[in-house]
Amino acid sequence: MELIKINKKNIDRMLSQHDADGGNEINESLGKLFSSLSDEENKNEVSIKVAALNQLYSTAIQYIKPVVAKIVSEVKQNHSELDDDAYLNLVDRIACIEWVSETTGKHHKRKNLSLASKYVHFLSKRYTPIYDSYIWLVMVAYLKEKNIKINLSSPESYSEFYRCFSKFKESYCLESYSNYQIDKFLWQYGKNILSEIIRSEGVNLDKAKSIFKKRITRRSSRDALTRTA
Repeated sequence: MELIKINKKNIDRMLSQHDADGGNEINESLGKLFSSLSDEENKNEVSIKVAALNQLYSTAIQYIKPVVAKIVSEVKQNHSELDDDAYLNLVDRIACIEWVSETTGKHHKRKNLSLASKYVHFLSKRYTPIYDSYIWLVMVAYLKEKNIKINLSSPESYSEFYRCFSKFKESYCLESYSNYQIDKFLWQYGKNILSEIIRSEGVNLDKAKSIFKKRITRRSSRDALTRTA
């Protein structure tokens, strides 16, 4: 599996595809939603934003009430005064939720890194990059190209994800690009790779991700043998 070179031409191409597919329009609309419904202590306003993110980004949250409750408890009205590090820490704080089912009485725990990163992404005016599986897989593939040891398994925390994101940005000299631009590049390229696997192999998305992971692992193993030969 050969990854495209990270250069201005290819980054611009991915960003143009993202725009052509309506990605920027969706993000602009969500930005307006977060600006207009800005009362983070209002459960109804937070619920609307969480529901919109869950639907548009397919984050698979089936029960949003505990998600909303955690956001309301953690996000302060003066969050705009937070510095960059505080926004990054906020993702992990709202990602981990616990609740007791109103129907079964059972205690549940869940870590919503994807949705939490998206919520804070828009809360922070797009400073914090979004975590999702597309972005993670492509980023790991590129970091392995630089002989950086990294596990394909999903990160345990947003802090871990952001450390890898920063390492990727540094390793490929992308300081001239915003986190938002890098985020879109990685997501669009990941979407392209997985769509091609789905088309060529006749599989569903989950199977395509599994195939992509195997290709990354094989490529990494082959490069390791070459380096030690």
